[in-house]
Amino acid sequence: MSGQQQEDRQACEQLDHLLQSSKTVQLATQGDIGPEASYSPFVFSRGSLYIFVSQLASHTLNLMRSPVAGVMLIEDEANSRNLFARNRITLQCHVCEILPDDSGYEPIMVLYRERHGPTVDLLRTLPDFRLFRLIPQQGRLVMGFGRAFIIEMPDFRLQPIAPAT
Repeated sequence: MSGQQQEDRQACEQLDHLLQSSKTVQLATQGDIGPEASYSPFVFSRGSLYIFVSQLASHTLNLMRSPVAGVMLIEDEANSRNLFARNRITLQCHVCEILPDDSGYEPIMVLYRERHGPTVDLLRTLPDFRLFRLIPQQGRLVMGFGRAFIIEMPDFRLQPIAPAT
């Protein structure tokens, strides 16, 4: 296996690892006076991320007003060899609400319950919680120092970014 093939394989493994093992996503949404940072538990299914969030949270109101979000999944600090070079995925997403009567709602909520436990049952009884689908439009995978990849959508194909010369 060539060095490039090895790097590509490692990048694909890291992409899959972050998408499958991360339980929360960092969110950047557009507030009334500027960007707002927050987080939410999520599930990843069929190329989209899903969040189940309260209308009491500013990020929910932001998503309802402006259906775009930046998201980041980042390696745990405890697992990182260098805090300046944590492995991470950033995605720019289009956002749409999935209503309870939509055919896709219940299958995602089943996944949400499997991933995040019985607290989801309680949250489902609260009238202010909404399910949103975050559809990645473009993204980037960064692995340590000097290893970055464009994530091409919709199939999450990786393309190395060459260092500037």
